[in-house]
Amino acid sequence: MSHPVHPILVHFPVAFWSFATVGDLLSFKYGERLSEVTGACLTLGTLMALVAMGGGLFDMLKIKSDSPAMKVLNLHIVFVVITWGLYASSLFLRIEEKTLVQVGVLEVGLSVAGFICLCVTGFLGGRLVYEYGVGVDNKFCD
Repeated sequence: MSHPVHPILVHFPVAFWSFATVGDLLSFKYGERLSEVTGACLTLGTLMALVAMGGGLFDMLKIKSDSPAMKVLNLHIVFVVITWGLYASSLFLRIEEKTLVQVGVLEVGLSVAGFICLCVTGFLGGRLVYEYGVGVDNKFCD
């Protein structure tokens, strides 16, 4: 395939995780009902992130190992793994006996930390595309 797979897939975990973080912050005011929605968003985001990471690994194979983009790519991968770990930890801490429970400060803190890392990850991904042209076909550009 000539089209990169990762950019197609990455929007799903970004959206689900972003909604989960906002929902987590609002859950202190709106209670358990919102916690169920944020838990579902975390679950979907965490699963879809695995799919997006697989697509990213597939796309990574197209980058030359001596490319200057590899340094940014490696940092991007580190932040992806940290982000996934923070959100997955937040998710697993709110599961009791196969049921999502009301979130506490720790779960929300992990979600917020995950969101911050998600922003860094997205910034680095943007650098790969806009600064290094990873996945971009330049045949129509000057």
